[in-house]
Formats: sequence, structure tokens, C-alpha cells
Amino acid sequence: MKIEEILALVPEYQSFYTVDEMDAKVGELAAKYPAIDAFVVGSSRQGHQIRCMKVGNGAKNALCFACPHPNEPVGAMTLLTMAEIFGAHPEVLAETGLTWYLIPCIDPDGTRLNEGWFKGPFNLLNYVRHFYRPPGGKQVEWTFPVNYPGWKFNKPLTETKILMKLIDELKPAYMFSLHNSAYGGVYWYLTKGEPELCAQLENAARRQNVPLHLGEPEALYIKKHSDAVFSMMSIQAYLEYTMKTVGHLPDLVTNSGGCSADYVQSVCDCQTMLAEVPYFYDPRIDDESESEMTRREAIRENVRLEASNYAVLGQYWSQIHHLFSQDNPFYEFVDTCVDAVDVTEKTKLALAEGEDGARMATVSEVFDNLYGVRIFECLNFGLAARACCYELEHSQNKSITELELLTLCRDIFNKEIEQMCAWLEKHASTEVIPIKRLVSIQMESALLAARHLN
Repeated sequence: MKIEEILALVPEYQSFYTVDEMDAKVGELAAKYPAIDAFVVGSSRQGHQIRCMKVGNGAKNALCFACPHPNEPVGAMTLLTMAEIFGAHPEVLAETGLTWYLIPCIDPDGTRLNEGWFKGPFNLLNYVRHFYRPPGGKQVEWTFPVNYPGWKFNKPLTETKILMKLIDELKPAYMFSLHNSAYGGVYWYLTKGEPELCAQLENAARRQNVPLHLGEPEALYIKKHSDAVFSMMSIQAYLEYTMKTVGHLPDLVTNSGGCSADYVQSVCDCQTMLAEVPYFYDPRIDDESESEMTRREAIRENVRLEASNYAVLGQYWSQIHHLFSQDNPFYEFVDTCVDAVDVTEKTKLALAEGEDGARMATVSEVFDNLYGVRIFECLNFGLAARACCYELEHSQNKSITELELLTLCRDIFNKEIEQMCAWLEKHASTEVIPIKRLVSIQMESALLAARHLN
């Protein structure tokens, strides 16, 4: 079956599955198709069973997991769609030559805290208001053990241990971690960036009329294999780059560990892929024409806007931080970002002062610096407001003065969210990408990697 025929089988999804719906779909597929064997690989920290589907009987193993960050549900839709297509069309499964292990939701606890936006309306304001993300030390993707000179981490989460055990047992030839960015274009990370595969991946996005991300890289230390395909993220590379440019690490960042790609490389020879697809985009994100700003000017303006937004957040955050209880899930990620502002600003300014800073920036680079990355500051205000709401709903031991302060800050944060989203809508032609297109890009990416592996 040709790739166009396979992608034509992807449904027109109108919303995202909740965790319960994901679980029900796994059971439904296992009951319907003999090729699918569903089983429980373990339980989350809060006791929710984590389900995996074994599909096929190929000579090599592929391990795919979705919701590695709980605000990223596209991957769950992709893996459930893949399983159904494999089950209904065994010839497609046989062509891959792989045994597939598919985990639609590796972080069910965190994913539940995002379900407020899963059914729409799909716009920036609703996404920001219902967004949740844990800090690095509580992210499944970034708590793999690290043993680096001067710094060790060995506190993997329960869910991370589940992935470690599967990696140890399966020794996968291919591993796919399915991610979503919020605003921008499509991009990938690959451990082995062969030019032919890179070109095919980029064409998968073009096939769906979704732009590539040609703005600034997500992390400054990574290298490009091609326009939108980057070298795999690595904790060692991050540490070396940050120490070289800044001289120290933010304290809260060092509470996290390595990623799945770091770990699998210590176990076996594996082609590892991360696919980042956005919910929202502006056509300028892949415009490589020359702008009227130098890259240095664009980066400096990025830092100025970032500092201005975090100054507002920090002003009120410091007043209420002591009121947050340990079981409040919403404040810790904000802590991480506020703590890291100094380091991120210094690394960006160091990049601006480099040789590449003098050239004229592309339109995509200007858009990303001035507008695209502003979504991250919006999301921190959203989490700050949710942190206040949580305390107001669990306020048995708080004084009237403390409750009034939390209410004031909640209202200020919500007002900032509305103003920032309105500012973005004014300066950016924000378009929502249909779920079918995003699923199709990730599915084609998986099939391309399998074909290339064989």
C-alpha cells in the first residue's frame, strides 16, 4: 500500500481523546484485531494502569510512546490510529518488518490535568487557561539516570522506570517519542540524520500543508541535520554548552535527568526520533526571505520582551510563593522557568554576539523571536493562575488576608493572559491545524523511519 493510501485512512478527528477514552480505545482495538495484544506495563505514580499494544511479529522491535509531556496528546491519537490501520491492513504492518510496542499515554496523571482544552474550543486563550506541564524533575521524558562528571541524577520516575525496563528488554532498533510544540512549525530530532530520511520527513509536513519550523532552534546547543531536522537532544551537550556560555546551571534544572534518547544509546544501537508538531502556526514560520532586522537585533528584542513579561510575573509570584502547598501541581513548572530566566537570557545574548548575529535575519527567525516564543510566557501565566485557583479551592488553613492576596494575583494573572493572547492574535495570523494533518505527519514519520531502517 502506498503512503498516500495509508494516510487516507486517518480519520477526521474533531477533538483529542481523554485518558479514559485512550484506555477504552486500546481495549477496543485489542478485541477487534488479532494482530494487537494489549497488556499493562505498570502503573503511574497515582495508580493509573499504563497500557501498551504489541502489534505484529517482525524481526526487530520498535518502541513508541506518546504523552511524554502531558500537554502533548497528538501522539496518542497517532499511535491509536497506527494500531487500527496495522490491525485492519496486515500488509501495511508486514511491510514495516517490525514488532511495534505502542504506548498511547505514558503520563496519564499529568495528561488528565490538560483535559480542559482537549475538546475545544481550539484557540490560544483556551489552551493557555487549561495548560499543565510538570517541572523537569517530574517529566517522564527528562528523568532518566545521568552520570556526568560533577553531576549525577538517579531519581527516575515510576513511569520512566517503565520505559527503562522496556528498553532493557526490547533493545529496540527504533524508538519514537511523540511530541507536540504549541506554536510554530514541524521539526524533528534524529540520532542518525541521513540526508535521504531528513528530506523525506520534511516532505511529510509539506504533504499536509503544514509549515516547517525554520525559526530559532528549540535548544541553542543542538545542530542541524537539515532545515527542520536536528541532532538529538542530549543532557551532556546541554551541560557543556551552558557551562561554556554562562558558567553555571539554574538550580532547578539540575533536578532533572537525561532523556529517553540518552538512555537507549547506553543500552543498544537505536535510531531514535522525536517529532514535534504544532497546534497553532503563522505562515511566517517557514519564510526564509530576508527581513529588515539583523539576527542580533531580533534576539535582543526577544530577550527584552521575555524580561518584561517575567518581571510582571515575578513581581507577584514572589508575594504568593510561600502560600503554595506541596500537593499543588501547578506552581513548580513556573518556578523552573523563573529560576532559569537569567541563564536563558545570557545564552541568547551570547548567541546574538556571535558571528552569525551580524547577518540579516530571515522572516521566520524574526517571527520566532518576537512572537512565536511568547506563547511560553503566556503558558507560565496560565499555570500561575491555576496555582492560585488550586489554593483557593483548598483553603482550609489560610487567613482572609492570604485568600485576598491569592484572589488578587489570580485576577492579575488572568488579565495578563487575556492581554498577551490578544497581543499575539493582533501580531500573528494564528491558524489552528486540524488534528488529522498532525496525526498524518507523525504516522508518516514513523513509517519512513521503519522503511529506512530496513
